[in-house]
Amino acid sequence: LYYKRVVTPKHVTLGAELYYQVASLKNSVVLGADFNLTRRKISMTLDDGGKIKSALETKLGMAPGSPSLSFTGDVDHAKNFMRFGYRMNIGG
Repeated sequence: LYYKRVVTPKHVTLGAELYYQVASLKNSVVLGADFNLTRRKISMTLDDGGKIKSALETKLGMAPGSPSLSFTGDVDHAKNFMRFGYRMNIGG
């Protein structure tokens, strides 16, 4: 079961996913949000297992083909695991 809500067109989107399997009685829930600002995008998700994921993507200039910079982070509270990453894209 999926749900997506556009709160502000082209700017804020919220979503949820519910998964339930009758045969094995497995279920999961994932909540997410996307925020699109002028030159940056912020995305984040949270699931029922305590995993949190987020990403920030930004353009460093106004001209087409400007460099971009991204930061990502993952936290899994159940496994006591954290991860952080970054990326810089130059020339397009």
